[in-house]
Amino acid sequence: MRVACNMAILPLRTAARGPAPIAGAEDIDIIDEAINFFRANVFFSTFDFQGGADRTLVVLTLFISEAIVKAARCKTKEEGSKLLFGLGVEKNFAIPGEPEWQLSGHISAPQTREETDLIRGYLKQCREEICARILEKLYNEDGSPNKWWMCFSKRQFMGIKIRPVG
Repeated sequence: MRVACNMAILPLRTAARGPAPIAGAEDIDIIDEAINFFRANVFFSTFDFQGGADRTLVVLTLFISEAIVKAARCKTKEEGSKLLFGLGVEKNFAIPGEPEWQLSGHISAPQTREETDLIRGYLKQCREEICARILEKLYNEDGSPNKWWMCFSKRQFMGIKIRPVG
């Protein structure tokens, strides 16, 4: 398993291009774990990091929070799909070591240019995949918002305020 900024670079089931190893079609990957355990994890005010995979899970949980906050503004699945697609492919997002990074005390800054490129590519790949997969959870079959997911737009994971919607 590769590591960058003390985060594990874990396999993903995705068609998005990036540095992540490819997981098997039937395997449960870190994106599935982050989405499936999001509603339980979001209630944590602290998180005991056991290793790099936990750090990756926390970063993905924070991004899911951000996606839900943004999607909560949308009244239909179609609007949400457009918004989440834009969020997933956004190129300018904070990575470890940058002033906007919300987990500076938990995840170290990259030490080399290669590590910077690796972590940015991996996080971009994860963001794209989360936005593609979470859409089905956030909206009902009729396209209306799923209140059991949207209610988490007001929760803060580990007391971290998600950047303002705008």
